[in-house]
Amino acid sequence: MKRFAIIAAIGLMLMGFCGKVSAQFLPEVPNLKGKMIYGGNFGFGMSGNHLSLSIAPQVGYRIFNPWEIGLRGTYQLQCYFDRYHGNEYFHYFGVAPYTNVQVYKGLFLHVEDEIMYGVSRWNHQTSSGRWFNSVFVGGGYRQYAYNGSYAYFMVLYNLSWGQVQSNSWDTPYSTPIQIRVGYCF
Repeated sequence: MKRFAIIAAIGLMLMGFCGKVSAQFLPEVPNLKGKMIYGGNFGFGMSGNHLSLSIAPQVGYRIFNPWEIGLRGTYQLQCYFDRYHGNEYFHYFGVAPYTNVQVYKGLFLHVEDEIMYGVSRWNHQTSSGRWFNSVFVGGGYRQYAYNGSYAYFMVLYNLSWGQVQSNSWDTPYSTPIQIRVGYCF
């Protein structure tokens, strides 16, 4: 509850700070359908004996022209292939309520509270699951395209990142800084 209050307070402060400035740069949204936002991102990577895959759809609602709230779903798969000790798989499922505020012509600030459940498998044996909570803050840029759709690029910092990250099971993320690229319409 405390985290939700902090995120809501930050969102309201950002809206109050940026509402008057950015309202003149965004077009008016005429109806409920025009205020809904759908999109997300996906990622894929391979490095040596490591495979990483992520899928993150999102749905949002533009409350005012500069302020958006929404919910982002996420699935992450991380595989480590080792023919001597056995393969290791990590599956993460989660949701993340978020809010962002546009401050100036495509530049925006973003706050997100992500809750994930992770399960690992090693040599065909599934371990018990574990919950993770990450709070992200950061900003990004939107490049608007046809009919209000946009591509975005954002850099986020994980406030929940600890100093003791001894292995990949301590956190679903390998670094405290996350870079996301996606598309919304």
